Amino acid sequence: MKNSILITILFCSLFSVAQTSIRVINLDVKMGEAPDVARLFAEYHDVERKSGAAVLQSVNYLKGATHRILFAGDPANWGEKVEKTEAEWEAYTGKLRRHFNGVHRSMVLTNLRWRDNNREKNKASKHWEVIVANPEQFLAAYDKFIKAIEDVMGDRGATVTSIDMGGMGGTHSTSLKGRDLNDLVLLERAIQKTKAFQDFIKERGEVKLVQSYFTNNIHLFNRH
Repeated sequence: MKNSILITILFCSLFSVAQTSIRVINLDVKMGEAPDVARLFAEYHDVERKSGAAVLQSVNYLKGATHRILFAGDPANWGEKVEKTEAEWEAYTGKLRRHFNGVHRSMVLTNLRWRDNNREKNKASKHWEVIVANPEQFLAAYDKFIKAIEDVMGDRGATVTSIDMGGMGGTHSTSLKGRDLNDLVLLERAIQKTKAFQDFIKERGEVKLVQSYFTNNIHLFNRH
């Protein structure tokens, strides 16, 4: 019952955004080598992009992953403004691969909902991978729900995405962003006390939890 309640904390804005594509690569970084991964990532990706962002995150509570890399943007306007050569990419990935044991359960996502936030303050995220029986019903109930809890959300952001490829068997992935893990736990508790939360449970249709996990932003580069 507790897990069933938690999967309904799927936060984001009332409005669909452009059909942003998100590519997620989950990494199992070798112990003690995370600083090298962060340095290499920054050296390569701290550049102007045509759209979207390049993000490096640490990962907790997800088997086989200690970190993940996300690339987001418009598929029709993808990548760096000054495109890297194939040789530069291969040299970068060759150096990066030395520092991790493998790649597990990566995903391709499409952004369905987005609630903007204070990115400097809110670097932590809780994620839910779920199976949604009726996506249209879920999103309609969700829009009503998120509008009703605007005051509770404050400056925290969130997302709802469809899973197009990969993952752990879910149809959608959602996230709630906050200051740290404690902030996210307290926010969940506050939302669970609202009438809007109870209405959402009744109206959203069948939703099954596949996996929940936690991430924290190390680098976020979105200069464009």
